[in-house]
Amino acid sequence: MQKNSIIVLVLLVLSLAGCSSTPKEDSLKNTKISSMTAQELFDGAKNSMRSSNFTRAIELLEEIDTRYPFGRISEQAKLELIYAYFKKGDYESGQALADRFLRQHPQHENADYVYYMKGVMHYEQEVGTFKEVFTADIEKRDTTNIKAAFDNFKALVEVYPESKYAPDARQRMIQIRNMLADYELHVARYYMQRDTYIAAANRAKYIVENFPKTPAVPSALEILINSYNIFELPEIAEEYRRVLLLNYPDYKLAEF
Repeated sequence: MQKNSIIVLVLLVLSLAGCSSTPKEDSLKNTKISSMTAQELFDGAKNSMRSSNFTRAIELLEEIDTRYPFGRISEQAKLELIYAYFKKGDYESGQALADRFLRQHPQHENADYVYYMKGVMHYEQEVGTFKEVFTADIEKRDTTNIKAAFDNFKALVEVYPESKYAPDARQRMIQIRNMLADYELHVARYYMQRDTYIAAANRAKYIVENFPKTPAVPSALEILINSYNIFELPEIAEEYRRVLLLNYPDYKLAEF
């Protein structure tokens, strides 16, 4: 009986302590942050990053950005904060901070990293859901972010061709071009299926002219051949057929 009473008493004490300690802990935590130096905040953020506690890292790094907006540690804190936003999946905040950083420090030694992260955030924001483009209603499709990613990577490799991030940026640019070409091909086929041949031909021609080295090109040429045969312009259709067979001799051209 006495043992059971002790257990009940201990559980009651722990329960009361849990209920009353949370506000105190929050208060202490807030007080601690407000009294921390820039270096203490930065070190705390790095520790949080190492343990993948990106929410806490963001809290500490944002405090530096607010209270210590200038100086070397502030610049490094912004770079770390961009990465923390990325890991947390807060791409909008990360891109906004990256833009602000480049406005404030256009010649910074790590500007190439910021361009790269801008591209990666746009890329990751869209690449995971880009496949949905092929099942969504055609009027609802949007390639804005993936095109922005391409532009960011392009800026990086043009301005900083020797950057350690440039090789990966170039590979991502190839992937993006293939994705955009596949998207245009998907739309061209959509128009062909609905007998909207002029729109289909325009999309196919856009692929050939703007994405010449992508896997979508032979299929785009086939659409052009079929479209111009439908338009009763066999000479132009034959020109595209020659181009197709010359550059892709193994391509199986469907009988029209």
